[in-house]
Amino acid sequence: MGDGIYVATAGAVAQSMALDVTANNVANAGTTGFRAERVSFREALGRVRSPDIALVTDDTTTIDRIPGAITSTGEPFDVALEGDGYLAVDAPGGVRYTRAGALRPDAEGVLRTATGAAVRSVGGGPLTIPAEATTIDIARDGTISTELGPVGQLALARFAPGALRHDGGGNFVATGPPQAGPLPQVIQGSLEGANVNVVRGVVDLVRVSRTYESLLRLIQGFHDVESRAARELGGPT
Repeated sequence: MGDGIYVATAGAVAQSMALDVTANNVANAGTTGFRAERVSFREALGRVRSPDIALVTDDTTTIDRIPGAITSTGEPFDVALEGDGYLAVDAPGGVRYTRAGALRPDAEGVLRTATGAAVRSVGGGPLTIPAEATTIDIARDGTISTELGPVGQLALARFAPGALRHDGGGNFVATGPPQAGPLPQVIQGSLEGANVNVVRGVVDLVRVSRTYESLLRLIQGFHDVESRAARELGGPT
């Protein structure tokens, strides 16, 4: 009995995490540049009562690196990234990385994302668009120019799998250093959508929710049986 409730509880904890991640994916299906998270599970051996009890536990979450669909917007400051990599931005919590390329200059001309993060240049500082500029050109390598001359180059970075984690919306925080290798190509006048399949996400949400609820009922059933057995045997309840 105790072994059963131990296994069911471990499974419920893992399914609870999967439920949170899946719900967040579906909620961000309309977020520009959002990349879904996937929960991987591993089998652990519980050794509290028996060496042969198989437990399911969450191992980690990983970022789904499959790109979202790229849509042309015609907006000169919109950028989509073709290939593996991210824009580097300065957010209140420090440097963050994103594929959400809906960029706009603020009142001072500083290029910012839709969440207000300042887009970083290759040199590490912000990118400032001259107020009098009327023509914007963003090359495939991220170099920004106007009719007045060059402005700077978008800071791009790529990371090994598992070296990024979500930090809200379309932003990511690095858990490891940038990786050497080819950087993504920049497509001006386009945006990348979320890589979330809404239909699949809703189906997964229903499936995980039902599994989680079944495990909770199973745990309650174990509690009820143990309580009834304790009463019938005259032991403590």
